[in-house]
Amino acid sequence: MKNLFATLSLVLSFSMAVSQECETYFDLEQWSMQGTPHASWQLISSTDVINTAYIFPPTFFVGKEEMINVLIKGTMSVETLGDDDFIGFVFGYHKPTQLADNNPYNFFLFDWKSVTEFVGYQVLEGFRLSYYNGIITMRDQDKYFWGRVDDPPTRNLMLEKYGDTLGWQPNTKYQFELLYTSNRIRIKIDDVVIFEHEGCFDAGKVGFYCMSQDNTRFEDFRYQYIVDFVPFPKTSCVDDNIQFISFDLACSEFPDFVKSMAWDFGDGHTSTEINPEHSYAEDGEYTVSLIVRTGDDCIDTVINTVVVKPYPYVDIGNDTTLSECSSITFDAGNPGSSYLWSTGETSQNIELVELSEDIGVWVAVNKSGCIAGDSVFVEIEPVQKKLFFPNAFTPDGDGFNDLFLPIGLTENVTIYQLSIFNRWGQQVFETSNPNAGWDGKYVGEPLQLGVYTYKVSYRIESSCIGTQDYAEQAIVTLVK
Repeated sequence: MKNLFATLSLVLSFSMAVSQECETYFDLEQWSMQGTPHASWQLISSTDVINTAYIFPPTFFVGKEEMINVLIKGTMSVETLGDDDFIGFVFGYHKPTQLADNNPYNFFLFDWKSVTEFVGYQVLEGFRLSYYNGIITMRDQDKYFWGRVDDPPTRNLMLEKYGDTLGWQPNTKYQFELLYTSNRIRIKIDDVVIFEHEGCFDAGKVGFYCMSQDNTRFEDFRYQYIVDFVPFPKTSCVDDNIQFISFDLACSEFPDFVKSMAWDFGDGHTSTEINPEHSYAEDGEYTVSLIVRTGDDCIDTVINTVVVKPYPYVDIGNDTTLSECSSITFDAGNPGSSYLWSTGETSQNIELVELSEDIGVWVAVNKSGCIAGDSVFVEIEPVQKKLFFPNAFTPDGDGFNDLFLPIGLTENVTIYQLSIFNRWGQQVFETSNPNAGWDGKYVGEPLQLGVYTYKVSYRIESSCIGTQDYAEQAIVTLVK
């Protein structure tokens, strides 16, 4: 015998857990056949029905009550070796409401094929979830129910799962489970998730389905009204709001079976709202529970988890002042994060070189989806490019103003020539070193007080400020 679950390695995991209290069995004596009039649904008991006729086109055995936010369970089986076609379940059912060959259809259908075969249209072994909404004539029954035609809105083939070990087996009872809420569909076979789908759904009837398949038995079907909830987003950041959606009121009305709701967010905070918002002050994984009390004092509990991540701590320093042509390095920290700087760079560290004007620098750091940033302002002080020469100096040995030499930055001076002359035009001092000054002496002897003429020429070169040449002639007074 085939192993149904041998290849279900891609089964969805889902953290929601619900209580199993307050289940009610369907009274199948209140159900009826709808659709095309080519079937024979026979009641064995109020909880047990079997279709004993070859059904094509399909018919449906459905209840009277429209249902939403419900968990439905029961057993499906095929008690024959003579065929291998479709069995399944309908929900959100609105049409057909009568027996006729040509009908409007509106429902969700989960159907299950035993083996792959080709009869007009190829059909594969495994599972399908479809939404029907339109008129289907007898001529098109094969196309929309046997085949895999995706033709919205008449048929939207929502989900498929196929494989050569996924078909049902005859004379085998399978535990079927359907969770149908205003925002979630989840279907299990023998406690294995087959399909899970989020969307916007409204109330509808539920029922049994088989097509081109006889001796299909449905028994012990029961339901439990339930409240599911979805945290949005499921992963958040500290102090960011998470919306906990238990009922999408845009999809369906708030059900009257709910008498009270109690939320526990797992951090000491609670709520009684329908769809509360909550934020967490600290990072971590939190277990959130919702306890719902129904009109008959049944209690359902739904549990889910949310993950809250910390924001990165970003500090690239304080505002600062630099001299023109200086460089500076910034480090955003948080190794392994994603970075975006105001310069367009995306690394953890950046270096700004030879700055010539004020600049604002910011960085955004994305660490596991949580984004933080920092910014600084760098003020640039202009560099004094031209050298300045005093008009007097006092070489008296007191350590103050003893030398005649230029004032200013000399690091970028590449050519320099200074000559000093007395009143008769005699050269008394000469140097090519901008950091060497005249001490008021000539051949080691102090010169007399008075006015002297100097000539100077020099070049300043820098990759930041370029190349500039200067020359001047002026007088300087030797004072004691």
